[in-house]
Amino acid sequence: MDVWEFGARDPQNRLGAADSWATIGHQAAKAGDTGYAEAASYVSASLRAAGLRLRDVSNGYHEQLNWALAEKRAPDTWFSNAALQNIYANFHSLASELSSARDHVAMIAAMHVGAPNRVESLSRLVEWIEKPVNQSHAQNPMVHALLDALGSKTAPGWLRRMGDLRNEMLHRIPMSANRSVAGLVLEQVQTSLGTVSKIRLGEPLSKTPLSEQPQDPLIELSQLSSSLEVLCRAIWKHAKYPAEPLHFGSNEAAT
Repeated sequence: MDVWEFGARDPQNRLGAADSWATIGHQAAKAGDTGYAEAASYVSASLRAAGLRLRDVSNGYHEQLNWALAEKRAPDTWFSNAALQNIYANFHSLASELSSARDHVAMIAAMHVGAPNRVESLSRLVEWIEKPVNQSHAQNPMVHALLDALGSKTAPGWLRRMGDLRNEMLHRIPMSANRSVAGLVLEQVQTSLGTVSKIRLGEPLSKTPLSEQPQDPLIELSQLSSSLEVLCRAIWKHAKYPAEPLHFGSNEAAT
């Protein structure tokens, strides 16, 4: 199975965010901290699943590009096919897994500031922090990093945008019913190395010129995925346990 990594490994432990949180979970389990170990493993699992879904979406685009070139489709003409439904489904899963990873990290941050067990998502953490008696906890490094990425309703950050996309796909307008992403187009882009062909998802019947249409969802979700990877790598450095693989001595290995 292919392994998808969002970006360069952290120089401190040579691991990506998913592996870092997995090792934190192992360290916590060894220390007998079951709740923390489980939460860390949830972050790792969601990040891994998100990486696989991003891989699947990217592979779907690659297949569509190969088909369009093989069929000699004219540039800037729209088309659709049954395989587009798989891309939509993988987009939905990607957005869901990214949001799950976000909420699991928020749950760990809540543990660090002594929030009650019911604070198990970013939205609940924000509600808890906004109470006057809890506002000082906003300066906790984990909480601060989350709130900074979230931004405000008037000045939203990338983490809020990620949540909005997930809510739109899963609760308001499924991608397969969204006219703004109803078709694919073969584009040709001029680069310093010559002409490059690519696939774009957008609205076929829009009167807006192609160059002015909203950003392709794959580009936006790829950027959000990378931002979440960076955030999770930054936050693990404030975890209760080190993001280092367990090392067993000869005596421990023999038992």
